[in-house]
Amino acid sequence: MVRVRADLHTHSSSSDGSDSPTELVRKADAIRLGGVALTDHDSVAGIREFMEAETSSELIRVPGLEISTEFDKKEVHILGYFVPLDSKPLNERLEFLRKSRHDRLPKIIRKLNELGLDITMDELLEDLKGVSSPGRPHVAQLLIKKGFVKTTLEAFQKYLASDKPAYVKKARMNTLEAVKLLKSVGVVPVLAHPLTIKVQDLRSFTETLMNAGIMGVEVEYDYSFMGMHRTSDEVREVIQNMEVLHTGGSDYHGTVHYTELGSVTVPIEVIDSLEKLRNAL
Repeated sequence: MVRVRADLHTHSSSSDGSDSPTELVRKADAIRLGGVALTDHDSVAGIREFMEAETSSELIRVPGLEISTEFDKKEVHILGYFVPLDSKPLNERLEFLRKSRHDRLPKIIRKLNELGLDITMDELLEDLKGVSSPGRPHVAQLLIKKGFVKTTLEAFQKYLASDKPAYVKKARMNTLEAVKLLKSVGVVPVLAHPLTIKVQDLRSFTETLMNAGIMGVEVEYDYSFMGMHRTSDEVREVIQNMEVLHTGGSDYHGTVHYTELGSVTVPIEVIDSLEKLRNAL
């Protein structure tokens, strides 16, 4: 049977997922995906292993990333597809973002201590071995391990979300700067999970990004694992008649978030469309 579906949003243990890049490839092949993209947060550290892992010739792999950005004081994630490993301008900016991720962890731990939770930085560092780009989900996993919460969602809802008591903001790239940077190094920029962005007029915001060079929007996405009762149909309605590529994926993190690899997919032809856009840059 021909493999016709692709999951274009996944994370590995190089950022805040639980599977190594090789394990991710093996799982994608085992469930007979036709394509899979690795899109770790602010990092390309897992890309080489991801692309070199042995697998079936029927599985197309797309090297990607997900950049944390900010627009008008609001968090916006930008996916990038067909990422080069040797881009100095990109790697320098990613290093800055990863340093910000590391720097805020002791501050989060301090806030949790002030809330009465017995948790240490040494315990967290033990869980971060081999992690290039750590994030709040790693803290959430430690909170689960120590019995303070039962799920990642509970950890965010009680302590780690942006309006909760243990939240610490990290430095981010400007959204428009990120889009332009990605295009300048031959990477296709796509707006990730748009319904998570706290803007009043999503269509107008998307138009602003299109003017800056955004080439796609992540339409297919399951918002329920974030506790949001929103659907992909809302995104389709917002971007109706806009000339942007529709992408999608599961945002798979392994055991960290409760989404299954391949649970949200797009037609395999979307990869061809992404490649055509990349070749036109």
